[in-house]
Amino acid sequence: MTDIATTEFLNELRSLYPAQAKYVDSGWYIAAAVAFSSSNRPEAVSCVFRHALEDLEKLPDTSDEDRRLLVRKMREGIFKSALLSGFPKVIYALISLYEATPEEFRDTEPMRDFTRSKEEVAASGQGYFDSQYGDTAAEIQLLLRSIYPDLEHVITTLGYGYVYSFLEVISSKETSFAIISALIATDMLSPVERQLTGAVRNGATVEEVRGVREIALRIAMAAGVLKHEVPNI
Repeated sequence: MTDIATTEFLNELRSLYPAQAKYVDSGWYIAAAVAFSSSNRPEAVSCVFRHALEDLEKLPDTSDEDRRLLVRKMREGIFKSALLSGFPKVIYALISLYEATPEEFRDTEPMRDFTRSKEEVAASGQGYFDSQYGDTAAEIQLLLRSIYPDLEHVITTLGYGYVYSFLEVISSKETSFAIISALIATDMLSPVERQLTGAVRNGATVEEVRGVREIALRIAMAAGVLKHEVPNI
């Protein structure tokens, strides 16, 4: 399999995202890791991590907390993309990231609180669903319940309650970046336009959203998985 995650390509991807005051706040490596994972190129995830870590090491006053946060953000972005690209792809992507991660930065305990009651999880999921879809949330949930009641329950409670609404590692904005990247890299483009505008609603600038779109687009094209035109913001 041809290696597409070359240093030159990764530098190009990084340049597409607006510069940030703190490197770990850049969305480029989350978008790239998710797009490679969703394109079924898990081996490239470790390349993204090593490239980003090398960038981080060149900066003054880089701390172990910065390094740990870099790993956690990549891992969380990939994990959240599983609801769109599928768990098999995510498992292999996370293995790739795990193998590239220095042992001292490998978490051994869950990040989420799995002792919460079902009611708390459901409320959290509903709240995040409402914030994502605004006035259209009720209409979308009605559609999901109509086509299969179990689907609506799982998406709202498990998907949004357990997965998306957890914001202690990546923000709502960065969660949108993971969703956008996964949708583009799986050629599921109908929901992309809504997610692009949703990312702005979640705090991203238009330039940041365009950067994430372009990163995912170029990876999907390089991986040969994109067949349709990607909507723009």
